[in-house]
Amino acid sequence: MNGGGRPAPSPSPDGATFVAAMRLEALAIGGKVLRTGMGHARAHAAAQTLAQRIEPGAPVVLAGISGGLDPALAPGEIVVATSVRGPDGDELDLSAADADAVATALRGAGRRVHLGPIASSKTLVHGERRAELARTGALAVDMESAWVARALSGHRLVIVRLVADTAGNFVVGLVKGLVALRHLRAAVDCWPGMPTPGAG
Repeated sequence: MNGGGRPAPSPSPDGATFVAAMRLEALAIGGKVLRTGMGHARAHAAAQTLAQRIEPGAPVVLAGISGGLDPALAPGEIVVATSVRGPDGDELDLSAADADAVATALRGAGRRVHLGPIASSKTLVHGERRAELARTGALAVDMESAWVARALSGHRLVIVRLVADTAGNFVVGLVKGLVALRHLRAAVDCWPGMPTPGAG
């Protein structure tokens, strides 16, 4: 579905399919966005449907807000995932070349970007649980990425998360995260055809 809740047309062969959980995220990203709904079950089901609809290896960008785990992260900063970790400890590596290319594009647009692991949880994470995840080295936590990544393991997936809070003021962080999402598509839309950083 797109940001208005209607089925999204098939993506352009030259661009990536954008995916987001919430309506607010999809509206902030703009354009055609597949909206999965919040949480692991809905995200996984929507991603499975998408996997059957697009070509194997097709580029996909999962984008949205997240909770920051590293206290050095500020609301509105960006985490591009190098891997995603599920609540059972399983970890799925993502393409380092694609993560680097997207991070380079976002930095070129003036954004502050961090590369590293993202953790996923079936529930909202607070207090000591958030501290435990931070100690694993994960930079951010969300409720969809691990399940979307599993369903789209045969595709070219990049996960971009905007930090909404680091156990601070969530409302202020949410606004900053949504504002940052508004600049995402312009920087990332041409990613699939971008040269890989460091390539000869």
